[in-house]
Amino acid sequence: MTRSDDGYSDSSSETFERALTTLLSDSFAEDIEIEDTWEITFPSDLVPDWRVVIEKTSGAVPPDNGGDFVDE
Repeated sequence: MTRSDDGYSDSSSETFERALTTLLSDSFAEDIEIEDTWEITFPSDLVPDWRVVIEKTSGAVPPDNGGDFVDE
């Protein structure tokens, strides 16, 4: 278990999931296109390579109000 900045104790996978959620919501709020297949490779054979697919599953559109984003 690790200790996060918000005071909650999380597993590594929960910490990763929270960071990924933040990346996705911030990218959506800033209207940054991140939907794609990402290949993550490492120079060492000791570390596995990964493929990450980010796919939007709903048709939500960021509000067009000068950058104000409603946090729900």
